[in-house]
Amino acid sequence: MNECCVACHKKTIKKILSKFKPQKDIAEKLKTEAEFIISNSKDLSAPYVALLINRLVKKSLGVQDLYNIEKTNANQLLLKQYDQWMLCAKKSSDSLHFAVKLAVVGNVIDYGAHSVPQDIEAAIEELVQQDFAIDQTEQLFQKIKNAKSILYLGDNAGEIVFDKLFIELLNHPNITYVVRGAPVINDVIEADAKAVGLEQVCNIRSNGHDAPSTLLGNCSEEFQNSFRKADLIISKGQGNFEGLMDESHPNLFFMLMVKCDFIANKLGVTKGDLVIKKSL
Repeated sequence: MNECCVACHKKTIKKILSKFKPQKDIAEKLKTEAEFIISNSKDLSAPYVALLINRLVKKSLGVQDLYNIEKTNANQLLLKQYDQWMLCAKKSSDSLHFAVKLAVVGNVIDYGAHSVPQDIEAAIEELVQQDFAIDQTEQLFQKIKNAKSILYLGDNAGEIVFDKLFIELLNHPNITYVVRGAPVINDVIEADAKAVGLEQVCNIRSNGHDAPSTLLGNCSEEFQNSFRKADLIISKGQGNFEGLMDESHPNLFFMLMVKCDFIANKLGVTKGDLVIKKSL
């Protein structure tokens, strides 16, 4: 685990304590136990450490879905704008290119260590004008056209509304949207996906694990089999990128907003950049 990731995990703990304001003894115990996890996890991946911290926090505070209110609010906010953004996509010179940009831009809604814009709507309006730093969209669309089965790995609530819009416009007969197996940060679970009507445009499946990422070896056997057999995998968000960047699949594409310098350096881009990239 990189030192940048250590700082990120510490920031996450600070944000959680600020959000829930537990009693002093509970807060101190939580901080101590979290520091122990971070200090003794140098050989673990950042997403796995995030998983351990999330489990600790849920147990310490007795709260199973730490960002349920934020997830609900983000979903409702973007659902209200669904028709507006769909109209923008259909009026654009290339509907699918506009929709895929919107899906990536939605990745800005992240309640982990990264700050969510105070005005989400304004941030989206601005980001949708931004060019991709790495743009392999044409390759992605060609693979979508030829794929008999697609796994679409979801990331955060809120942005899932734009995933729905993109999937609706793709109009592919066999897309399965993959959610986390249990609440973790503001990542999408089945209840969130159904709250925005994703089942209307695709299938929904859990990966059977509660990391804020896709750690393939820890996911359910059913999901692992689906991953290996899928013609195409679309991986949303930096968390999924961190978990899958070393995985081997002939048609794995990452769609993300880059949220830290460590990942930016890996991709050869700048923090805040938008990326659509095929795995190596």
